Amino acid sequence: MRNKLYILLFCIAHLACTEEVPALKDIGKVKVKKAKDIEGSDLWIGGEVLDRDLCSYDAYKEYLGTLAAKKIRLQSGWAKTEKERGVYDFAWLDHIVDDAISRGVQPWIQISYGNPIYPGSGGVSLSQGLITSDEALDAYANYSTTLVNHFKDRVNEWEVWNEADHRFNRAMGHGELLYAKMFEKSADAIRAAQPDAKIIALSIAGVGRVEFVGGFFDYLKERGKVDLVDVVSFHGYPRNPDGNFNAVKRLVNTTQKYSDKIEFWQGETGCPSSLGSTGALSKYPWTEASQAKWNSRRALAHLGRGIPFSLFLLSEFVYNDTTRKGLNTKGILKINEEDFSVVRPKPAYFAYQHLTSVFNHELTLSNENNLEVASDSSVSIFNWKNAESLPVIAYWTDASIPADNDTFHEIKITVNPEIKQPVLVNVISGKVQQIGPGLIEKNGDKVIYKLPCYDAPMLLTDLKAIEIDNMAGE
Repeated sequence: MRNKLYILLFCIAHLACTEEVPALKDIGKVKVKKAKDIEGSDLWIGGEVLDRDLCSYDAYKEYLGTLAAKKIRLQSGWAKTEKERGVYDFAWLDHIVDDAISRGVQPWIQISYGNPIYPGSGGVSLSQGLITSDEALDAYANYSTTLVNHFKDRVNEWEVWNEADHRFNRAMGHGELLYAKMFEKSADAIRAAQPDAKIIALSIAGVGRVEFVGGFFDYLKERGKVDLVDVVSFHGYPRNPDGNFNAVKRLVNTTQKYSDKIEFWQGETGCPSSLGSTGALSKYPWTEASQAKWNSRRALAHLGRGIPFSLFLLSEFVYNDTTRKGLNTKGILKINEEDFSVVRPKPAYFAYQHLTSVFNHELTLSNENNLEVASDSSVSIFNWKNAESLPVIAYWTDASIPADNDTFHEIKITVNPEIKQPVLVNVISGKVQQIGPGLIEKNGDKVIYKLPCYDAPMLLTDLKAIEIDNMAGE
């Protein structure tokens, strides 16, 4: 309701709306799709921490397939799976993998953390240590082999460990070499068990930590094993969701010194919905409104640079280990802390629904230089096209951390060629509005659209490029 009021005031004050021909006319909402409705997408969702029972898959599974994120990131839980040496029980993970696939969501699995039944195997949670003993390295390789053999008919993407460069692990000294040895052992086992598997390395927390990355690849290069790496995954939690991409460039440049065949994935990033959440970004007064904006901007900032994106994460969870305790509110589902049941989806859930329903593999990122932007504020803008070359243009104000309130200003976007049936989509609300002639100017072959802009994504597109529910007159 608040968003509708701001746009209405914007039209009255700046665009001389007429009663007969409104500048922006409500015509419906984005049609929400299920994961089964789309063939593929580079927007994914996190299903982490289930290996430590910090939340409940069964409590939130009904919300998974309706999100239309095509992949879910899972952690395999070595300590949960192998409680007796050489005896592996994958029943808990089988249940999750099979259920996710039944909903149209493909798991990719991280092989972590350590296992206390093997001395020197590393900690069982985030940043509690890396593998240091030969016995544990061999056991980790055996676990990797058994895990991959068990799931290779259903899963073919494997990530080796999580955030090995975290500060507590770096304090052990030469963390990049410890991790490189772990990776080599596990990746050799994966490749032997599943030759066509895609192997994801680093899962790096400090995206610009090029010394760690370089040391890791130097180790592999000396052994002729750089080709074990298919993907480098990275994380990152800047307060401004449009930040940190210079660090990503350093990561890419460092990696490409060793191979130009490696892909890059954003494997984990997300925003809390409250002040004091455990984990990253805990000291800022986030709300559910700013979380929805942060996540949406962060997702499109990656997609607009051609980087697949996994949002951390679907469900809130509760840390209970020796280093962390308390609720992590990055989940886009609000939970009851006592039994992990879902209380309700947050606005961020619905916003991500809108994104995943629009941005799938039916769209391709456009590199054409056919957009011009005039604005008093810094604006991010990216353009996709569908199979009929209809544009989907995403834009937002990017200079600041997302605010709770919605403050709009006018921008001008010049497009060539003209959009035949121009509409405006608000990603947060899902509202679709027809753009009236009062907001459109023509200058030769170019067409100028005068549009509201704020600190969350809006989409300028053609009516035929998106599917809409509740169309006026229907």
